[in-house]
Amino acid sequence: MVLARTLVELPLIRPMLATASTRLPADPEEWAVEVKWDGVRITAYLGGGAGLRLFTRNANQATERYPEAAELLELLPAGTDGVFDGEIIATGPDGRPSFGRLQERMSLRRPAAIRTGARTFPVTLVLFDVLWLDGRSLVETAYRGRREVLESLPLAGHRVVVPPTWPGSEADSALEWTTQQGLEGVVVKRLASTYQPGVRSEDWVKLKHTKSLDITIGGWIPVGTTVKALLVGVRDGADLRYVGRVGAGFSDAEGKALAGLLGSLGADRSPFTAGPALPRTEPVRFVRPDLTGEVDYLDVTDAGVLGHPVWRGLRGPHGD
Repeated sequence: MVLARTLVELPLIRPMLATASTRLPADPEEWAVEVKWDGVRITAYLGGGAGLRLFTRNANQATERYPEAAELLELLPAGTDGVFDGEIIATGPDGRPSFGRLQERMSLRRPAAIRTGARTFPVTLVLFDVLWLDGRSLVETAYRGRREVLESLPLAGHRVVVPPTWPGSEADSALEWTTQQGLEGVVVKRLASTYQPGVRSEDWVKLKHTKSLDITIGGWIPVGTTVKALLVGVRDGADLRYVGRVGAGFSDAEGKALAGLLGSLGADRSPFTAGPALPRTEPVRFVRPDLTGEVDYLDVTDAGVLGHPVWRGLRGPHGD
């Protein structure tokens, strides 16, 4: 749906969302494949006398936070008005998207801090869809047509880019390449699909790459009679190196069972002897590092913390 209010003459359009899956579509020739970027979803509004405006997925204004996106004004002809769907990403020294670096920018609000952040951790606006162009809505245009319009625009900038896609017949190659590059995954989009504002649609399917890691539990954060999050580490010689907190993947029954096990292993001080600082904003209960388990995760931040970890279960006598 298109919201009733307007930004000058440009309609505010909620971003279309992808449905999670673990397998590729059965009819690959009807789809295209894009990289799934590990960043902040952004809708960019250009023109209408208002210059450039950026909005997050939750409709929060983010223009001042990412000044690099202003390159869009320089790339397109003067007087162009458009609405673009994309992602703000930050890359690490290896050129791969780093959500840890992006987090350094996401919290900045003061102009001086933003200017410094733009020099230290610059971001890129990756555009993958066009929803409105020069007075015409494209939301009812099929994906293949919108991509043709997007790719016809002069958007090969330094901080604003339109990455290529793969045909659905090359989806396996896309999965292999994104795995090798350490990227988050792929989004597979139906060629004939229209843009469905605000809808989590099966016309867009996302497949994430995950890695697994054996961890040791060194603490936990309780909530009622269950576990809110586990503090986990990995063995590094004689040290237990803290690698983050895991707060997803528990069933209700598993959370309560873990709370019971951990309650009997209480320790007076942290067993973590290396790694980044532990969370201090919530009551942490430290435990003897006797329990090991497995988590899935997408990446590791520059600080050495697991990105998007999900609990998979205990190992040893209490698990698989």
